[in-house]
Amino acid sequence: MLTRPRRRRAGRFGVLAAVTAAACLLGTGVIGLPPALAAAENLVANPSLEAGDTWPECFSPSGWGTEAAWTASAGRTGERSISLTISGHAEGDRKLLQTETPACAPSVDANRSYSLSVWYLASATVHLTVFRHSDSGWSYWGDFGAFAPTGEWADATATTPPLPDGTDRLVFGLSLATDGTVTTDDYRLADADPGDPPATPVNLVANPHLAEGDGVPNCFMEAGWGEQTGVSGISDDTPAGAPAGSRSFAIELADRLSGDRKLLQSEATGCAPTVEPGRSYDVAVDYRSSSEANGLTVFAHTPGAGWAYWNELASLPETDVWTTAHAATQPVPAGVDRLSFGISISAPGTLATTGYSLAASPDQPEPTPTPTADPTPSEPPGPGDPQDPAIVGEWEVLASEMPLRTIHTTLLHDGRLLLVAGSGNDGTQFAAGTFRAVVWDPVASTFTEIPTPYDMFCAGHVTLPDGKVLLAGGTGAFPEEDQGPNTFKGSRKSYYFDPADDAFHATGEMAGAHWYPSLTKLGDGDIWSAGGLDEKAEGTVLTEIFDTSELRWLSPGEVPQTWSFWGTYPHMYLLEDGMLFYAGAHTFGNGLPGTGASLYDWRTAQIWDVPGLREKDLRDQAGSVLLPPAQDQRVMIVGGGNTDANLPATSLVDIIDLSVPSPGYEQGPDLPGPGKGYVNVLNLPDRTVLAANGARLNRAEDVHTAAIYDPVANAWRSVAADPIGRNYHSTAILLPDGRVAVFGSNPADNSFELRISVYSPPYLFGGARPTIEQAPGSAAYGESLELQVTGDVASAALMSPMSATHQTDTNARLVDLPITGTGDVRTAEVPQNANLLPPGPYMLTVLDTGGVPSVAKWVWIS
Repeated sequence: MLTRPRRRRAGRFGVLAAVTAAACLLGTGVIGLPPALAAAENLVANPSLEAGDTWPECFSPSGWGTEAAWTASAGRTGERSISLTISGHAEGDRKLLQTETPACAPSVDANRSYSLSVWYLASATVHLTVFRHSDSGWSYWGDFGAFAPTGEWADATATTPPLPDGTDRLVFGLSLATDGTVTTDDYRLADADPGDPPATPVNLVANPHLAEGDGVPNCFMEAGWGEQTGVSGISDDTPAGAPAGSRSFAIELADRLSGDRKLLQSEATGCAPTVEPGRSYDVAVDYRSSSEANGLTVFAHTPGAGWAYWNELASLPETDVWTTAHAATQPVPAGVDRLSFGISISAPGTLATTGYSLAASPDQPEPTPTPTADPTPSEPPGPGDPQDPAIVGEWEVLASEMPLRTIHTTLLHDGRLLLVAGSGNDGTQFAAGTFRAVVWDPVASTFTEIPTPYDMFCAGHVTLPDGKVLLAGGTGAFPEEDQGPNTFKGSRKSYYFDPADDAFHATGEMAGAHWYPSLTKLGDGDIWSAGGLDEKAEGTVLTEIFDTSELRWLSPGEVPQTWSFWGTYPHMYLLEDGMLFYAGAHTFGNGLPGTGASLYDWRTAQIWDVPGLREKDLRDQAGSVLLPPAQDQRVMIVGGGNTDANLPATSLVDIIDLSVPSPGYEQGPDLPGPGKGYVNVLNLPDRTVLAANGARLNRAEDVHTAAIYDPVANAWRSVAADPIGRNYHSTAILLPDGRVAVFGSNPADNSFELRISVYSPPYLFGGARPTIEQAPGSAAYGESLELQVTGDVASAALMSPMSATHQTDTNARLVDLPITGTGDVRTAEVPQNANLLPPGPYMLTVLDTGGVPSVAKWVWIS
């Protein structure tokens, strides 16, 4: 049920107050001791909070409402415990929980009971709170007791009832919901009836510790691609406690120009593990590496088609001690019968591996173990070969680099792109009054300099009904020396760019200043705007409307006001009933109070929370998209992290159906590979969604993965990744020819990536493309489009030209056009609802029965 309308408080927006211990997390969510290998009986990884430099690995700050200050204190049994303090409590709670990842959240078995224990000091009453995981995702299970304040270490204990069906993981901790301090240490979760432990999963890898074979271990092969030099060989260097006879295999990489090397299970009979479609598998490899670029990579075999790259499960850091890389696969696709996996090295250094394991994930029947194989390894049929672009697509890094730091990117209705830097996040350029923008012609490969009247860095922007581009807000002042990094001051300025004369033109100023505002198109063509920081570097609560017929911003009294702070660059979507939906994704820090996502009637200034968004405080720099087709009214949110606390990013995906009476987010399939923020998510013309680029931490640890989501199958498949690492201030734009151009990246050292990557999706390698030979240049709502086409056309759609910043364009949408006719003559129907299809220029495409789209033609809708 929707809750009653409420107001959000305004306040200063900056770095989280008093977060000390959480300033630099080391855990990646996939590295460390898997729960199944934890110390005897205790299922908690790092239970005494000792592992990790400035923050305990496998633990995360959690909660909602009033913020807490987190600090490290002397431990009960070791050097460290963790304290949280709440002052001025108004709502919510805070607690320290095990991180909700397969490597950190303890594995449990349904219908068994477990004992819980946390040692604590507290100045106020605390509660032992438990969350459980199932196929539906994470959910609150219950409080298992209140525990009194104590100045001496005390043990908060409880025993759970038998776990509900489907439960496979638990996390727990002591929650504080009032002013006070609680300090915790020595966490413990153990089977309350250990007399009947679950069976040990069967390792399907032959020769897992590399004990047999000369040169290259039996049942393994060295594979890879690209240009590099190096040496490799067997070593007696193994982890402490490895079985007798264990060895490792080391690869030293040098002089790398491209590609990678890795050790994989070979194709010899009985070597590559046999798997069953529809089942998930746990993968683990012990490794140590002096290289900064390592990846846990899986290949899949299909009879008849052979071997092909499947996905990268994790991006792994360098480590000078033996570490277990552990991750779980997605369900094995239909037709796949074998897997091969290993750790790749793709930067200079030395990688050593051993202890290979692949086993059916818990709560699944065990498949028959792979028998001992022919000890003679043979050449791989595919895992080391270049990838087929018809399956994974293809990337090209253009020879022409951008002449400026592109922060804002808009596709114009003539096929060129407006690239705006303003000061480009460069304080020296701001001080000098040097603000820049260019128009890029991707066909002619030219850049035209555009005189830029003010600092449009971190403005909002949107394509207007007449094809001009409105830019509003931006930077009024950079932070002063004694201020935090998120204390930019907003600007009131507003201009539009006209492609007809390649110039900016002033409009009236906004009613208030905004740095990082969102601009959302409404059904009548006007523009809604809110969010960001004002001229005092504080969160603005002012809602604004731009009247496109008069080219002016309305006064505050002409606009229904919620007096609510929506955050910075809030992801706000227009729905078919004229309502707006705040998806929960934003830029910087925690999510908004409450559930983190809202329905919002801008006409009456009412807000209702919607339930179900998981990890709302890890949706900073998340990606989101109105899933195709827009008529389905479903929004997907992908990944995200926490810039202020520098928490490792999540791979969670949640989807909400906004066409139902009481909508709520539901769990979608996780994004393949490690979690990441700064992820570029956008619709493709074949009605799938691309998610590319991103990083694990704040402007650091780029994740070189990409995947395509199929809304019909509700599944991801990994595809080729951008060869350029991209994080903060990157953007991706769909081009009229069906390719995707990706720009920028602004790491923590404030350097900037000027190379442009262009992705050709798999549909561009699927054979001849259908074409639109003739189409009207404009249409009204409810009218028919008479089309002349070639090819076996199955559907038609209109796609809005993208205008993206910070990985986001919430105005982007693909609207299905019902189509009739046969042969070369087709009739497509334009919807009557302007909220579904706001007025302006659109790209018209047709799709053939093989899923191959045409090159787009421009159609104006009004």
